Amino acid sequence: MAHRESGMTLLEVMVALAIFSTAALALMNTISVSTNYTGRLGDVLRASWVAENIIAEAHLASNKFSQEMQQGTVTMGGQQWRWQAQMVKDEAGKPANQVSVYAGEENASALVTLSDASVWSSDE
Repeated sequence: MAHRESGMTLLEVMVALAIFSTAALALMNTISVSTNYTGRLGDVLRASWVAENIIAEAHLASNKFSQEMQQGTVTMGGQQWRWQAQMVKDEAGKPANQVSVYAGEENASALVTLSDASVWSSDE
């Protein structure tokens, strides 16, 4: 009578490795995407702090931005941020101070844009 060894065949081992490698790649991709979003979230948070600071300074000084674009740079969190501020009008035609904050390249899109109409509300 033939004695059959118990264990896995080469084909079973290869299938198991293929399944494991697919699962490992999916996990690595998820971790990579999560890391990228976490970094971006930190940038957006710091950019919002920059915008909030500029709006708060303007509010405290009762400074109403002009329609001409004002711009500057500020360092926060060890990073240089570019900002642009101006007066804009909302859909109802009411004026508001608006600040947009950028990181990096000159042609980059704004990470954050905030508006504050409270400085203008006393005029109307």
